[in-house]
This record gives sequence, structure tokens and C-alpha cells, in this order.
Amino acid sequence: MTTTFTVTEIALNKLDIAEANVRRTGRGNGIEELAASIAAHGLLQSLVVRPKLDGSGEPTGRYEVVAGGRRFTALKLLTKRKAFGKAGPIPCRVLDEEDAGEASLAENVVRLDMHPADQFEAFARLHQDGQGLGIEDIAARFGVSAHTVRQRLRLSAVSPRLLQAYRDEALTLDQVMAFAVTADQAEQERVHGQLQDWQRNPDTIRRLLTHSLVPATDRKVIFVGLDAYTAAGGTVQRDLFSDDRGGWITDAALLERLVAEHMERAAEAIRAEGWKWVAVGLQAPEACWRLRRIMAHEVPLSDTDAARRLELTARYDVLAEQHEGDADVSDQIEAELAAIEQELDAIGAKERVYRPEDIARTGATISLSSDGTLRVERGYLRPEDDARPETASGRDSEEATHHDGGDAEQGDEAAGSAWTSGDHSPEAPEPKAPALSAALESELEAHRTAALQAELARHPELALRVLLHGLATDAFYGRYGETVATFMAYPPALASACPGIGDGPARKALDTAETDMRGTLPGEHAELWGWLQDQDMPALLALLAVCVARCANAGGADWTEGRGAGCAAAQVAHAAGLDMRTWWQPTTESYLGRVPKALILDAVRDGAGASAAARIEGMKKEAMAANAAELLDGTGWLPVLLRTSYARCRAKPEGEDDQSGITILQAAE
Repeated sequence: MTTTFTVTEIALNKLDIAEANVRRTGRGNGIEELAASIAAHGLLQSLVVRPKLDGSGEPTGRYEVVAGGRRFTALKLLTKRKAFGKAGPIPCRVLDEEDAGEASLAENVVRLDMHPADQFEAFARLHQDGQGLGIEDIAARFGVSAHTVRQRLRLSAVSPRLLQAYRDEALTLDQVMAFAVTADQAEQERVHGQLQDWQRNPDTIRRLLTHSLVPATDRKVIFVGLDAYTAAGGTVQRDLFSDDRGGWITDAALLERLVAEHMERAAEAIRAEGWKWVAVGLQAPEACWRLRRIMAHEVPLSDTDAARRLELTARYDVLAEQHEGDADVSDQIEAELAAIEQELDAIGAKERVYRPEDIARTGATISLSSDGTLRVERGYLRPEDDARPETASGRDSEEATHHDGGDAEQGDEAAGSAWTSGDHSPEAPEPKAPALSAALESELEAHRTAALQAELARHPELALRVLLHGLATDAFYGRYGETVATFMAYPPALASACPGIGDGPARKALDTAETDMRGTLPGEHAELWGWLQDQDMPALLALLAVCVARCANAGGADWTEGRGAGCAAAQVAHAAGLDMRTWWQPTTESYLGRVPKALILDAVRDGAGASAAARIEGMKKEAMAANAAELLDGTGWLPVLLRTSYARCRAKPEGEDDQSGITILQAAE
């Protein structure tokens, strides 16, 4: 049976929605967008209506919309907004028969939506191909947000080969959105070509396309500020389809220049305070670990400052209590809290001042904290400026050589080995076997020492035993006997072996312990003995733990059972319950991107199973390292150098065999 109809124009105020319209679900979805399109382009498709009859079957002069209900609703919205007249003529197809339900069903069933890839390219043509419509114009004409338009334009810039793969259902929309993180189509195709189908998850794609860029969360970017970077001509690469937390910096050289300029301006203000020298650089504080530090002198606050501090503290407590547990605190409240904290810090700084004579002979360092804030530390005293006499034992010059780690010109190998114990004699590797580089081995040893220091700072009674072990060794067993800690004021030079150690969790933990202890100790050395006399044993043990911890050295011996587990450092690590999984993780930067492919595969085979290693075996090194990091995440895998007798046992997950099981390091019973 053929449906017949006539085409005519009917006033909008004579139309009603019909019960015969088969669309029930989603009738109100997208009405804003549809109304915007009708306002910009007119009604491109007629409504399908039938005469409305009264109870006796006679025409009433009104019509029922049986197909095109969403268009009808959008037209009603336009009349409400005075963009279309209530009596405006609407092109309609008037059915001649009664079965309007079939016509409504046919319109909704046989319709085929445009493929999203075609939509992306159509938006791009509107924007570029001579029509010159701006993003805001396109958004208004189609009733979508400007952000949505930007997203579709970004997707249209994805490589044509990848868009065709999307049309062919070889890629998903999520994968295409991940490739759109960069506009470099050659790079998109390169990453697509090097990944197997099972590897093409959006996170991996984004990571490989942005690995060479600087994330906006980097401390240098936070310090300079995105506005200052872009004002200087820098560009930011953003991901329009996920929370990229600010995007990525594309011009690393410009960023470094801006960091240097900002830090130099800060240095000028510090130099104006009168310090003998000012060291500037990200690693400046680590270079001063061995220097004696003169602490600021305590002075009472003025009555005005003391009263202001009480006022600020009370206000802060009120705000904190009012918004405790709130998931979303307003920007205004957050700004007020931050301002209070900043003013309290400024007032607190007035309680400690340096004497002019101390400023004249000491120096300061300027660096960046991990959160991107400026870090200024004052009062470092270089040996040549230290007026203290040499000790009667005459050991200063001899032990200073030891603490300096030997000849600085020996390079990474010397930096990594200067602090190892006398028993350090690693077995020679088999010919042509892959091995760690000297620099990476030194870094791992540095991380291990930092972790041992952090654990000792948490175990005062153990630190006491370490102290006694060192003192008894020196007194009764010969001064060159093996010890874990030396008791000059010089920590091991970890920064020379591992420049980034200061940002590691172990170093931060020890820094926090040292800072807390400095706040407890008297400001003047002359007052120290009297202070010690007044403390109870827990306070003395806490001080001892920090002092011992900062001088401890894990050495370079293998700590695993059957090798070097009997050395003093390994025994102390076992007593502390040191588990390097707490302090170090295998990432591309820390390990996987810096070893041969054979060692990457060994790590994955050991940590995630033989089948996982087989899946990445044919990859290029960059992709292999990135995927290995994902596979090892959460497995607890550690390189042999970081394994201890405390965490040396392997446990297979239930249902896994010896060949494919995930290796988990856990505490020995």
C-alpha cells in the first residue's frame, strides 16, 4: 500500500504533536542544537502531518504532527524566544490516509546518521574552505559549544589514513581522539605503525605522542607560569578530549631561558641581603649537603606582629572548620586561605634572623621545590670561611678526602663507587651479557642509600645501634673497619651520582625529618649542650636517628641472599624492614629507558610473566620501555641491586605457572 500526501504550508499555531508519532524516547534531546540550526539554515525537512478530527470524524482545522516531532518542538522554542512567529507558515506533508504510525516509523527507521568522520571534515570545510566561518559562528549556527567545534576541528586534522581506519572500524573514536593530541600527522602515523592492535589504548597513544614534551605540571612550568611562557612566544599543546592539566610545553629551550631569568631576578634580591655568595640552580641545595650550616638567631615578635598572627590564625581556623569535608571549595575561600598562609609565613620568618657577621661569611642557595615554588636556604658555611680550628686528631683533611668521594675528575663511576664498602667486589658479567651503565648503577645505589637513610630516621633505637657499631669499630677494631655511618657532619654525595635524588620520596622524607628537627633545636650552637641536658630519652633518640640517618651509606654491595646479604648495610636494611618498593618504581626515566632491550625483557619476564614479555619483544626500544612500565606497574618488581633479604621472596599469583606468573617481591617470613 502506498501512502499518499499533499504538500502545503500550515501556520505553526495550528499544529499539535500526534500520539501516532512513534518517537517516545529522547524526544527532547538536542533541541537547543536543532533550534539553532533551523534559525541559521531554515527548516530543511518538512513536517509530516494529518488532519485532526473531532469526535464525529469531521476536520477541526488543526493538524497533528506524526513525523518531525523534534523539529516541531524546536520551532516552538524559537517562537518562545521571539525568533519565529506563532502564525509563521511551516512546510508540511499532509497524509491522505489514517495510518500515520507507519509513516512516522518509516521516517525514523530508514534514516541513517552521518558518520562522525564525515561530520568532522564538514566542520573543517565550513571553517577553512573559503566560507571563513569562525568557531563561535559555527557554534551558534549548530547550537553547540565553541569547545565542541574545536574538538571536531581537531579531529578533522587527524591523519587521513587514521580517519579512514576509523571509518573502516579498525580504530575507535577514543583512539582517534588520543591521536588528536598532536597535529603532527607524520608522528600520528609513526606511533600508529609501531603499536600492535592490542597496544593501541588511548593512554599509551597519548603518552607516546607527548613523551618528548614538558608537561604543564612540571615544577619549572609552575614556577614560570603558563601566561609568562605564552607571552614570550611559547606554544602549549593541549588535549581537547581529556583532562590534560594544562597541556604540554613544546619549547623546552624557551622554558629553560625563562626559568634562568626568573631565578636570576630572585637571586638579585637575595644577594641584596648581603650574603657572601649565592648559588643558583635546581640542584644547588644538594651541592651544599656537606657544608656546615649556621642557623638563624631567634628573636621575639613585636606586639603588632604577635597580635596579627593570633588574628590570622583564628580566621584560618574558622574558615577551615566551616569548609571541612567540602568537596568543592570556592576560589574566593581558597584564595583567602592561601593569603593567610603566606602572611603567617612572613610573620614567622621575622622570628629568626641572621646576625650581620654570619651573613658576611655564609651563603645562600636558590632552587625550585617539587611544587614549583622558590626554595631559598641560607647560612651555608664553606670550609675556607669556617674559623673553627682543626681537631686534635688531625683526621680532618684525610677524612674530607674520603667524604668528597675522591677525585672529581673520575666521573660517574667514581661518584658511584666512592661510598661503597671495602667488600664491594661485584662478580664480572658473562661476556657480551647486557649490563647496567655505570651511571644508572650509581643512581640506583643512590636511591638505595636515600631509602636506608629515611628508614633509619624512623627507627631511633636501630640508629643508636648503628651509632654504637660505628664508634666501637673505630675504637676497638681499627679505624678502617666496615661501618654503615661515619660520624663527621658530611652526608654521602648522592647528588653527584643521581642529580634528581632531591625529588625522590626518600630524600623528601629525610628533608622533612631534618627540617622538623631544626625547628626543635636551639638557634645557637652555644646553647646546644644545655638543651641536650634538658631533653628526655625519646627526644634524644629522635635527634640521634636523624643525625645517624643523614650520614648512613648503603654502599654498592649486592644485598640479595647468598651474595652480599651479610654486609653491615644489608643487615641494617633488614633490621629496618627496608623495602625499596616504597621508595622506587621502575619507570621509563628511572630504569627501563636506560637499559638494553634484553634487560627490559628480563624485567618484564620476571615481573609480569613470559607471555607479557613475548608481546613486546618485537617493539622498538622506545615503545618497549613505555609498555614495560605499564606491565610492571603494581607488580613490585625491582632490579637485583635494589632487592634486599627483607624483600627477596617470589610469590606466584594463584593459577599462574612458573613460566608465565607475575613475580611479586614480598617480605620474607
